[in-house]
Amino acid sequence: MPPIIILMTKNQVALKKFDLSAVQTIFTGAAPLGKETALDLQSIYPDWKIRQGYGLTESCTVVCSSSPRDIWFGSSGSLLPGYEARVVTAEGEPITGYDQPGELHVRSPTVVIGYLNNDKANKETFYDGFMRTGDEVVIRKSPNGFEHIFIVDRIKELIKVKVWSVGSHTPMHMLTSARAFK
Repeated sequence: MPPIIILMTKNQVALKKFDLSAVQTIFTGAAPLGKETALDLQSIYPDWKIRQGYGLTESCTVVCSSSPRDIWFGSSGSLLPGYEARVVTAEGEPITGYDQPGELHVRSPTVVIGYLNNDKANKETFYDGFMRTGDEVVIRKSPNGFEHIFIVDRIKELIKVKVWSVGSHTPMHMLTSARAFK
């Protein structure tokens, strides 16, 4: 989680008390890790691979992740195999170019098929086999030539429970089963 990484960068004296020489890679999620924070940590541990991923409760797993061979600070990484994604305007029009903000929609066998007993949320969130994530993103091409997803804003309302963000429609235990792999 980025708050832990921020604490690490601000408490270098405390870090020196621990032998972290075996660490090769760290992976963060739950919130975007800012480029500046990643660079701060990289300056302390230059040999670490600092990776980031993005997922949702409804996706049951990570949607995109930075590869150890294509880390781009500020990015949530590239779309993982088994996922389809599209970026659309507020009016629902597809965005096909780079660096144009829009809502991320995803489809995969791991994405839930709906919310239990909540038709209103289902109509707002799921359509045409895709799930509206509620996150505004831009797609950029990395210096290595791979497409990366950058989360730039939150569109959908969230409920905060302690430090965890939970979708506003229904608790996790109320999600229906994910569709089977075809």
